[in-house]
Amino acid sequence: MKQISLTIMILITLTVSATAQKELIMSQYMHNKYSINAAFGGSHETLSAYASYRKKYASFENSPSGGLFTVNSPLKNEKLALGFQFFNDQFISSQNTGFNISYTYRIQLNKETKLGLGISAGMINYKYDWNDVLLVDKVDIEFSHSEQTMAPWIGFGAAIYHDKYYAGLSIPSLLYYDRFGSEESTLEHTKIDYLWTAGYIYKISDHFTLQPSIFVRLNMDDETFADISATTFIMRSVILGASYRTTHQIIGVAGVQISPQFRCTYSYDYNTDPIGSYNGGTHEVALQFNFGFKVNSPDPKFF
Repeated sequence: MKQISLTIMILITLTVSATAQKELIMSQYMHNKYSINAAFGGSHETLSAYASYRKKYASFENSPSGGLFTVNSPLKNEKLALGFQFFNDQFISSQNTGFNISYTYRIQLNKETKLGLGISAGMINYKYDWNDVLLVDKVDIEFSHSEQTMAPWIGFGAAIYHDKYYAGLSIPSLLYYDRFGSEESTLEHTKIDYLWTAGYIYKISDHFTLQPSIFVRLNMDDETFADISATTFIMRSVILGASYRTTHQIIGVAGVQISPQFRCTYSYDYNTDPIGSYNGGTHEVALQFNFGFKVNSPDPKFF
């Protein structure tokens, strides 16, 4: 017989998102659009690196947490861009670790607007350490071992972007991996995620800029939600923002543009439903650095 920790683990693992590849949704998507859509690869027009850490329900012991690292850059041939992404999510006794490599083809629509088409491929490792589950009956062979499975990660995205606006549609993984059933990867369009994001930058004055943005995750067989955000840039150095997620979260974002290349941001998610009063909220910290140069390669095979 299992204790409450097992019940919590199952509920978190299933209800957060049983079909998604990256379980933890990052609240600062507007600062790293590449992480949700490979078509934004190279859109900073420089080698760009991004790292973040997220802790969900901070008041609960062994609550979900996750780390993300991405790097992407246009090549010497500006029509091409390459990128890399790595993530690690931890859910009590469950751990998901994955990586992918992306290739983006960029089309110059006009002087200031580009269309990006991106594909990505990689692997995800799902690990379950049942030894971490506390049992009333200390002798239970079903909970005295670890399990690991691996699945392919193949995604696609399209995006259009300009200095003042952007919009993109992506499928993070074309394959649905049934890890709680057949343990096979299949093409099931009703079970995969479809991600859409868009934003616009309003220059209100020389010292104040406003950026409204939206992120939507559509899944026909799971939870669909929208994240509506507004971010302000003050004196080109202070970042303040707020979001509302339709899964009953209010999010605050604050950050500092330390230099033209280096940015540090922090966000806090608060649940507006009853659990929000005692779960400690969700904390996310991110660092972004733009190196100021492109990868000096005319073709990805020489990267």
